[in-house]
Amino acid sequence: MKLRITANSFKDVFLAESVICRIIAAWCTFVVLNLFRGGNFNALSYTQDTSILAMSVIIIGCFLFFSLVKITLTNLETDSWFLILSASACVVRWLLTYNDSNNKILFSLATAAAFCLFALYFLKKNTSLLEKWNPGKKTQFLIYSLLGLVCFSVIAIITGLRYLTFSSPNFDFGLFANMFHNMKETGIPLASSERDVVMSHFAVHISPVFYLLLPIYCVFPSPITLQISQAVVVASGLIPTILLCRHLKFTPKTTLFVSFVYALYPALSSSCTYDIHENCFLTPLLLWMFYFLEREKYPPMYLFAFLTLTVKEDAAVYVILFALFVIFSKKKYIHGIILAAAASVYFAVSMNILENASEYYANLYSEASPNPQIAGPMINRFDNLINNKEDGIIGAVKTALLNPGYLLTQLFTTSDGGWGKLSYVLQIFLPLGFLPFFTNKPSRWLLLTPILMNVLTNYKFQYITEYQYHFGIIAFLIYASILNLHELKAPSKRTIMTVAAVFCCCLYISTVLPKAGTYIKRYSTGYEKYAQMEEILEQIPDDASLSVSTFLLAHVADREEVYAINYHENEGNVDYVIFDKRYSINDSDVAAYLVQGYRTTNMGGDHFLILEKTD
Repeated sequence: MKLRITANSFKDVFLAESVICRIIAAWCTFVVLNLFRGGNFNALSYTQDTSILAMSVIIIGCFLFFSLVKITLTNLETDSWFLILSASACVVRWLLTYNDSNNKILFSLATAAAFCLFALYFLKKNTSLLEKWNPGKKTQFLIYSLLGLVCFSVIAIITGLRYLTFSSPNFDFGLFANMFHNMKETGIPLASSERDVVMSHFAVHISPVFYLLLPIYCVFPSPITLQISQAVVVASGLIPTILLCRHLKFTPKTTLFVSFVYALYPALSSSCTYDIHENCFLTPLLLWMFYFLEREKYPPMYLFAFLTLTVKEDAAVYVILFALFVIFSKKKYIHGIILAAAASVYFAVSMNILENASEYYANLYSEASPNPQIAGPMINRFDNLINNKEDGIIGAVKTALLNPGYLLTQLFTTSDGGWGKLSYVLQIFLPLGFLPFFTNKPSRWLLLTPILMNVLTNYKFQYITEYQYHFGIIAFLIYASILNLHELKAPSKRTIMTVAAVFCCCLYISTVLPKAGTYIKRYSTGYEKYAQMEEILEQIPDDASLSVSTFLLAHVADREEVYAINYHENEGNVDYVIFDKRYSINDSDVAAYLVQGYRTTNMGGDHFLILEKTD
C-alpha cells in the first residue's frame, strides 16, 4: 500500500467526528488494559488504585498513535476500526467475566444495546468496503462448515464434560442413559429411575424418535454417545436453514448472516446444556418441514411432519399450528386440513395411551411406588389455566375461549413474581432483531404463536433458556425471520441484521461460552479424581441392582434396575446403595439402610460411601 501524507490528511484527522471517535477508542483501549489486571470489574473497588494521571497518559498515547495511523493510511476508515476493535475487546471481556448470576442477562442485554451503537457506526463508515466483499462458493462453504463446527463443538463440550465430571443428574440424563441401555438390550424403552419403578418411558412421554439414535448407541454404547448425538442433531439444523435461504434467493452475505444467527443463537445452544432430550429433534425436523413446504415438495413435507409428531405427544401442537399457517398464509387448504387432522388424531391417541398407561402402572405398582401418579400426560404445567382438573388440557382451551382477559394476565405472571418471562422474551427475540414481527401479513404471525406455550405457563423451567422447552419455538421463529428478511429493503434490513448479530453474539458469549469454560476447567483440574470414581463404579457387578446419588446414576445406568436415592424408599430391595461424598450425606438415611440389613464396604474410598446388602 502506498503511503501519502498530504494537507488533506491533517485536515481529515482533526474533524470533530474523527477526534471523538479516536478519543472513545483510546478510552476503550485503556479500559481493556485495565481489565487484564484480574479481579471482578463489577466490584466498586476494582482498579480504584489506578491514578488519573496514568489513565490520561495511556489515553493520550493511544489517541496520538491512532491519529498517526489515520494520517498515514488515508484510504482506510481506521478510526472506526480502532473503535470497533477496542469496544469489542471490552465487551467480550465484560461478558466473559461478569459473575453476578442474578443480573447477568440484564447486564448482557444492556452491554449488547450499547455495543450496537458502535457496530452500526462501523458499518456506516465501511459500507463500501463491505459491499465489495463477495464471498465465493468455497468461502461460503468454509464459513458454513466453521459455524456448524462451532455450534456442534460447544454443545458437545458442555454436555460431554457434564457427564465426565459427574455433573449430569438422574433428571433428566441418568434416566435416558438407563433407557438407552434397556433399548439396546431388549428394544423396549424401559427406565427404572424415572418413576422409581421399572416402566416404559413412553408411559410418561411418547418419543419413538429416540429410536433414530439407537443404531448409533448400539455401536457406541456410552452415555457420551447420547450427548454428542444431541450436538449433531441440533447442528444439522443449519442445513435446512441454508437451503431455505438459497431457495428464497438470498444473497450469499444474507445467507451467511442467517447461518451465523442459527449457529450462535444463544437459546438454541443453552437448551442443550441440561443434557439430551427428545426435544432437540424439533428444530431440524421442523426446519426441514418448512423447507419442503416452500419447495412445494409435499411427500417429504409430510414425512418430516410425521417425524415431528414422533418427538413427543405435545409436538402435535407444532404441526397443528403449521397446518394453520399452510391454510391461512400459503392457501394450501387441502394440505393444511390433512396436516391438522392427522396431528389432532395423533395427539388424541397419544393422550389416550398416556391415560391408559397411567391407570395400568398405577394398578401394577400401587403398593411399590409412593408416587400416586407415576405415568400419564403431564398437564400440571398448565394448572394456572385449568379450573377443573378433571377437564385436563381441554380446561386450558376452555379458559382461553371463555376468559381471554385472564389469559393475558398470565403472559408475564411468574411463579416467583419476578420478571423472568420478560427476560425470556427478550432473550428469544433480540438475537433475531425482532425479525419475526417485521411483516404486514397477519397470517404470518401464526409462526409466533408457539411461544405462548412457554409464556402462559407458570412452570418456571419453560421460560428459562437453559432447559429443553425452546427447540420447537426457535424453529418457527427462524422460519418467520427468514420469510420476513426476504421482504425487507435496505437500509432497515442492514440495521436489523446488525442488531440481531450483535445481540446474538453478546448473549452467546455471556450465557453459553462460560459454561464450556467452567466444565473444561472442572475436568482438567479434577481429571484424576473423576478417573478414580469411574474405576470404583466399574467394580460394581453388572447384574447388581443399585440405589445411588443422582449425579452417579448415569455412570451406572447400564443395568436393568438403578434408582436415585432421593426418590427411592429405604426398602432394602437393591444390592448396593452408593452415596456421593462430594455432597452432604444424611446420617439418618444411612442408618435406615443399615437397619434393613446393609453393611458398609471399603470399596468407595474417598469418593463414595457404598453399602452392600447382606444375605
